[in-house]
Amino acid sequence: MVTGLRLAGGSILSAAGDAATGDLAIRAGRIAESRPDDEIVDVTGHLVLPGLANRHDHLRSLLPASRAAETLPLPAVVERAGAAGAAATPEHYRALTALGAARMVLGGVTSVIDHIYPVHVPGMIEAAAAGHDDVGLRASLAVGLMDHGHPDVVQDPETTIATVARIADDTVPAERLYLAPVSLRQSSLDVYTAAVRAADRLGIRLYTHIAESAAEVDACVAEHGLRPVELLHSIGFLRPGTTVVHAVQLSEHERDLLATTGTAVAYCPSNHLRFAKGFAPVRDLLDRGVRVGLGIDGMVDGFTEMRQAVYAQAQATGITGALTTVEAYRMAVGGELAVGERADVVVVAQDRLEVQPIADPLWTLVHRMVGADVTDVYVDGTPVVRQRTLTRVSHADIAEQAAAATAAIASACGIDLPPGGSAATPVNPVRSGNRAGSR
Repeated sequence: MVTGLRLAGGSILSAAGDAATGDLAIRAGRIAESRPDDEIVDVTGHLVLPGLANRHDHLRSLLPASRAAETLPLPAVVERAGAAGAAATPEHYRALTALGAARMVLGGVTSVIDHIYPVHVPGMIEAAAAGHDDVGLRASLAVGLMDHGHPDVVQDPETTIATVARIADDTVPAERLYLAPVSLRQSSLDVYTAAVRAADRLGIRLYTHIAESAAEVDACVAEHGLRPVELLHSIGFLRPGTTVVHAVQLSEHERDLLATTGTAVAYCPSNHLRFAKGFAPVRDLLDRGVRVGLGIDGMVDGFTEMRQAVYAQAQATGITGALTTVEAYRMAVGGELAVGERADVVVVAQDRLEVQPIADPLWTLVHRMVGADVTDVYVDGTPVVRQRTLTRVSHADIAEQAAAATAAIASACGIDLPPGGSAATPVNPVRSGNRAGSR
């Protein structure tokens, strides 16, 4: 644990987007008052901001992306993932989760909700948690419950619920666990109902994908006589502490339900564009008081999602600036840099020619910067990235272990990887340019 550390001379960006040059002290995992004996880290010329919070992701990419899959519709992507999941082991989950966690912290993410499924092999949940810990990312686990899909990965929800109950406050703190029926495609209404009962009994929160497509809405109405969010409300799934992911296809009534029940929404703009899901009504949800956060969901980084949110909402409403830069930033960060708050802190370089001139630091951060501009990251006051390098594990080891896991999964499920590529390409974590953290 870093104690008595002072980031000196940076431009500190508040959660409201205001920037002011000053010092930021960290002590015992919290933002603190500066003291004369603080260890000084010079971050002059850098932005200092709260850590990004990724509200939705699946950090185990079991198979690498390629052109061969880019035209697949979402159900085909789900089926392909199911086949890969059937071939995966806990050791693969740890290696691939560590790779995903490394990608997160190197891009300025300090906390994530990691939706993990399938979990059909004992030890998979614990392995994912270990992968986060290897890197130092603070992760909440949304443990998937599913009884539809690839026959080798579906599991009785009560078995998964029992595992979650067992690991709560042991492997993962209970406040960082969710019971997470995957979606109405992969989880029956009985699974959702079982999750609600277990959440009431265990005091664990709820999480799910919902209302992603018009086809999902039509199928839900045909089977249950209710739209997806209405169906969740009818069984008590919507409540404070519940997060629903995507929420693209929403009626007026469903928007009201999300607002009145205190349910949060994870908005993944790049994913929605990638799979042609449509535009989530984020402007309207915010106006109704719904808490909306950003999810990266397998895409590039949190910086990309901020500007994609701004651009997508302009397209959705036909109004330039319908979602402001400040709102997108607030949806992305996980807290405030105030004394007593959790010390999740990100240091970002401003020296790239491509971002010059910087008249408005917040606008530049959202519209011009990328994850690779991040130099240093602190999670709970502990440095997990220094000078663009992971502090707990080597970049080469992460890459090599993930490459071995990917090759094994692909071979086991009979999928040929494209020729000419290699996940084990040599990794050089240090880039040229000014570096924060010099002493």
